[in-house]
Amino acid sequence: MESVLRALIVEDAPEDARLMVRELEKEGFRVQWHQVDNAADLRDALEQSSWDVILCDYNLPGFSGLAALEMATQKGSDTPFIMISGKVGEEKAAEAMRAGAHDFLLKGNLSRLVPAVKRELAEAVVRREHRRAERELREKLDFIQVLIDTLPTPIFYNDSRGLYLGCNKAFEEQIGMKRGEIVNKSIFEILPPDLAQLYSRGEQESDASQGPHSFEATITCAGGENRDVIFYSATFNNSDSSVGGVVGALLDISERKRSESRLRYLSTHDMLTGIYNRAYFDEELDRLKKGRKFPVSIVMADVDRLKETNDQQGHAAGDELLKHTAEVFRAAFRREDVAARIGGDEFAALLPNTDEIALKEAMERLQQHLALSNAEHGGNPLSLSIGAATAHHGDELMAAWRIADQRMYRHKKGRSAGKSAPPLHPPNQWKITGVPAPII
Repeated sequence: MESVLRALIVEDAPEDARLMVRELEKEGFRVQWHQVDNAADLRDALEQSSWDVILCDYNLPGFSGLAALEMATQKGSDTPFIMISGKVGEEKAAEAMRAGAHDFLLKGNLSRLVPAVKRELAEAVVRREHRRAERELREKLDFIQVLIDTLPTPIFYNDSRGLYLGCNKAFEEQIGMKRGEIVNKSIFEILPPDLAQLYSRGEQESDASQGPHSFEATITCAGGENRDVIFYSATFNNSDSSVGGVVGALLDISERKRSESRLRYLSTHDMLTGIYNRAYFDEELDRLKKGRKFPVSIVMADVDRLKETNDQQGHAAGDELLKHTAEVFRAAFRREDVAARIGGDEFAALLPNTDEIALKEAMERLQQHLALSNAEHGGNPLSLSIGAATAHHGDELMAAWRIADQRMYRHKKGRSAGKSAPPLHPPNQWKITGVPAPII
């Protein structure tokens, strides 16, 4: 079956054109051809029809093969362009090839015409396929870029040398640079060393691992704010299975971290007073019992007249007494001590590494801060019934708590009965020695 070949022949000699056609027909082509010999006709032929091959004379009256080649090139045609001349030097042939001609033949040796046409037709198919693949790739890359630009998560991808290949708009905003300023640079060229080291950690660990890798960190964004993020990263491979680079994404978990922190705070703190709650106090009591921070002293306090204040002045006034107590506890005890509200009107403090002498000093500070606070607050003064005890070993700690609680109630009972309250610092009564110390 004959192959149809649409040939545009740029030639001023009709007999030479027919000679080319006959040469092609001898090899099985069914040639549909059109001859032009000037720029205007060539332009019309290029615009009105598509061609499989252009055969062009090098020398034309008032025109030239190089000019024809330039017109075909400007048209954007991928049609094979074969220059044919009666006689021309190697320099002219080389010039035509540099200008874009696919081959250069002599009219006196047309035996090369058919092989040249077949070769260039095949290569034209390859070129068209290559351009089609490139176009599809660009379209896919454009789609991917649009896709990742719509995501609020910063995304980037680097080559195997650590140079940026691309990123999305969220990453640009985080870094504070445009994509054109980022591409083909390493992270160490665009960020301060400490932050760059953090970013590169994900890339390095991805290189060393077999799958996706993640870790949490805190970063400083371009605007200066600190954000908690999870770095996700994974390597990607080239078509030959070699490592092509790393893809990374940063998930902002700042809100989640704040929520977790808030939940932790609410689970360990009293909502009204802001100091620790009973649950946290019990955990610390158990931890200290198993630890090595002995001696440990325990201070118990009960807010006097809280019920009367609630009944006579309202619960808002009672709440103020509770807040007042928390302020006194925070001021009187050390940072490492655990002050907590453990009941409706009961407060307690755990004092690690505190013996009887240090406990006596802490109790004096508590009384001093109570007096100073009452002087500052005025109005409804705060009164506390207080008890304390010291344990020197873990198995004494619960007994010390009971004794401190009993002493507190003994102190409260004495005051409510209108009697002289027992002293807060009875000599030699803070220590627990095997059996509970006597309560006086």
